[in-house]
Amino acid sequence: MSNQKDVLQRQSEYVQFRISKDQYAKLKQSGETLGLSPNLYAKQLALRSHLRKPYFNKDDFQTLHLELTRQGTNLNQIAKRLNQLDHHNPDNQEVIKALRYTYGVLDQTQKEYQQLCQQLQK
Repeated sequence: MSNQKDVLQRQSEYVQFRISKDQYAKLKQSGETLGLSPNLYAKQLALRSHLRKPYFNKDDFQTLHLELTRQGTNLNQIAKRLNQLDHHNPDNQEVIKALRYTYGVLDQTQKEYQQLCQQLQK
C-alpha cells in the first residue's frame, strides 16, 4: 500500500481530453484486451509514444517565423515593383536588373528556409 501511495504522490499532474463515443469504445475494447481501464490504457499509450523533442524553443521558432514572414513580404514588394515598372524604358533597366537580382537572392534564401523546415519536420 505504501508503494502505491508513493507512486500517486509522484504523479501529481492531470491530463484531460475529450474523444467521441466511437473513439472511447475502441479505447475501452483495446484496454480490456490487455486488462486495463480506458484511462490507464490511454496513459500507457501516451507514455510509450515516441514524441520528438522540438528542434527550436518557442522563442527561436517565433524569431525564425518572423524572419520568414519579413522575407516573404520583401519578395512581394519587389515583385509588385517589378510589375509596375515600364520594362521598355531604358532608364528603368538598371533598377529592373537590381530588383531581379535582389528578388533572386531573397527567393533562394526563402527556398533554403523552407527546405530547412521540411528537414526539421522529419
